Amino acid sequence: MTAPKLSPPARWDSTIPSKIYYEKEISFINSRSYGPGRYDANYEENGNDYPIGYIRWTEGRNFQAVVDLLSSRKLKVESLISHRFDIEEGVKAYEVITGKKKEPFLGVLLKYDETKEERGKKIEFSPTVHRPSSTVKLGVLGAGLYANATLLPVLKNNKDFELIGIASSGGLHAQHSGKKFGFQYATSSEDEIINDKNINTVAILTRHDSHADLVAKALKAGKNVFVEKPLAINSVQLSAISKVLKAESCPLTTVGFNRRFAPLIQNLKSSLVNRNEPLHAHYRINSGYLPLNHWTQDETLGGGRIIGEACHFIDTLTFLIGAAPVSVSAHALPNNGKYREDNVSMTFTFPDGSIGVVDYLANGDKSHPKERLEVFCEGMIAVLDDYVSLTTVKDGKKNVQSGAQDKGWKAEMAAFAESIKSGDEPPIPYEQLIGVTKSTFAAVESIRSKSPIEIK
Repeated sequence: MTAPKLSPPARWDSTIPSKIYYEKEISFINSRSYGPGRYDANYEENGNDYPIGYIRWTEGRNFQAVVDLLSSRKLKVESLISHRFDIEEGVKAYEVITGKKKEPFLGVLLKYDETKEERGKKIEFSPTVHRPSSTVKLGVLGAGLYANATLLPVLKNNKDFELIGIASSGGLHAQHSGKKFGFQYATSSEDEIINDKNINTVAILTRHDSHADLVAKALKAGKNVFVEKPLAINSVQLSAISKVLKAESCPLTTVGFNRRFAPLIQNLKSSLVNRNEPLHAHYRINSGYLPLNHWTQDETLGGGRIIGEACHFIDTLTFLIGAAPVSVSAHALPNNGKYREDNVSMTFTFPDGSIGVVDYLANGDKSHPKERLEVFCEGMIAVLDDYVSLTTVKDGKKNVQSGAQDKGWKAEMAAFAESIKSGDEPPIPYEQLIGVTKSTFAAVESIRSKSPIEIK
């Protein structure tokens, strides 16, 4: 038997005598950053620990041992700290570490006065926008990219919305957004928003896994709800929301299915409203690649890309046809360790016999336009290109409508405010909100079972 080949880092290749190690049964263990578990999302983010009998010194247990040594003062680090500054003198600390103040340093410590009272969870601002007569007194949960780049700029310019409070985990992002968009206060507590009597509507812009619980909580507190898609990421969550929505005097609810409110989609819908035949629609989405460790790819956090994003496009077809799908047959390209069921072709059937195909693809070039929709019905062909242009052809005549890209966010929020003001029907029928969400679950089931699924 020959000695096994070791695979240590390259710099050790010439110094590890593999024959001697094998004969003496010596083990060479290479440290990986903080220990086993580092860079493992299942360990670091989902909290799934390695059994201690399998791995004694994991990343977490390494940290715990160091903290214990520090606590018992067996590991002394005082000599590593060369400078101490009160937080009020923070500028001086940065002058040292940036080299502006020429003196040697090792560790620089900023100190806080422990006798001062802990800051509250709520920070009040002097609002820059006063709309006391607005219909919607809004509280926002979540201050991430979607909130700041898409929704809040729309709401800031809508006279029907008065921006009351905004919350985020930790409160820092909420504080930044609150100042920027003219909210009255920022907080780190979602209950502060939900229980505020001055707020009649809550916008939920948090991670997907929290949507369902927050929707139910806000509705039970008597608030109207706008929730960014998806409404839910599993059937248990959806069932709980459905029960709340069926309750008497339930406040108004809608989901961020903005594309059905886009001007070009509205125009396309108007040309189909009097149709007497089923239609065929093909919606192609060049979604772009997302790494497997992105939170939206995690079924427990984001629900996966079909449930978390493809719901948008199923809803658009539902709007055009007028009812949610009744069955789906879905197929995915092999993942090959790079994808996670995000190169998918889904064929939906609808109550009137219409067929809708959604091709959601992550293996293309993101520089190419993202969305293209083609509709065939009663001698007419319509082509929507990325919400920039709509071309319709009928009886040999072509009509082209074009302009700046508009995916309907502004129109959806205006419709939501109008529904609250009038006390009328919700901007999206609840049976469609629930039906579209069920359709995403059924599509995933169809992919995995390799069979068509009826949507009850």
